[in-house]
Amino acid sequence: TSIRVERVVVPPLVETGRRVELECQYREDGDKLYSLKWWRGDDQFYQYVPPDRSHFPIRGVDVNWTATTSRNSGHNGCEVVVLERVGLDTAGLYKCEVMADASFQTEFKEANMTVIHLPEGPPVIQPSPGINIHNITWGQRVALTCITPPASPPPHLTWLIDGRRVNTSLVKSLPPVFQSNLVRVSSRLEFTFSSHLLDQDRPLQVTCMAVQGSGVPTSSPHHLGSLEREEGYRQSVTLHLKPSPPPSFWERMFSGSGSHISCPHYHSLLLLLLLLLLLPALFTSTNTTTTTTKTIITSSSSSPSTTTNTTTTC
Repeated sequence: TSIRVERVVVPPLVETGRRVELECQYREDGDKLYSLKWWRGDDQFYQYVPPDRSHFPIRGVDVNWTATTSRNSGHNGCEVVVLERVGLDTAGLYKCEVMADASFQTEFKEANMTVIHLPEGPPVIQPSPGINIHNITWGQRVALTCITPPASPPPHLTWLIDGRRVNTSLVKSLPPVFQSNLVRVSSRLEFTFSSHLLDQDRPLQVTCMAVQGSGVPTSSPHHLGSLEREEGYRQSVTLHLKPSPPPSFWERMFSGSGSHISCPHYHSLLLLLLLLLLLPALFTSTNTTTTTTKTIITSSSSSPSTTTNTTTTC
């Protein structure tokens, strides 16, 4: 004869403010149930000794007595305890313990509950002071800061430019800000506005994506420029490039990191440099030829004519 816990049902992941049910299923094999207890960690908060129920207040556990029920079918029993207004301090390891009548044999099963607090809105992207997002110019250094609303666990931030993940060397994580049990995280993206990032005929989209430890993503895409609030978890700005002449051949050639030159540009540059080197020589050669020709013509014109007089004698 014995009694055993068949199954414990505890929601593994719960959002703050929700209602949850803790379910303990047990089976009586000969012995009757003497008591059923619920614990969170080392703290007992509930006890059922048929037909009486007791509650022991502990922090973060709010038992709803009217919704708590017992269900029995033959040798199988089930006790359902309802908790209201789940908070971050509700999280922990929950244990259901059953004890048999007469023999006082005990058995238990455990399950963990994690509680998360989702941010109340999307992350927000802010330009650094001095940056006019309505008038970005070629070669300008752009700095953007992404800030999340308070959350727990702290979200992880990722930056994208036109849907592509940016190099981590352009990103700097800023110190977190703690508010009660919640955390506000922020990250800064800095890059140079150059032709390899932008076509003049379309805006440049920068996205800050926040993902919590729970795997729940929220993203805040932006088109740099005039600020527009959208529904849901999106916030956009549209960039209008400052009216100016398009970048020169040299600016486009040397834009980007370092002085890397693509192969077609490299050959064009060599031909151009060769032409520039040859031009002075060509001009010098032409001038020399012209001078020589003029000298010859002048010499011929100015030479005195020589007349030979022949005297004939008889």
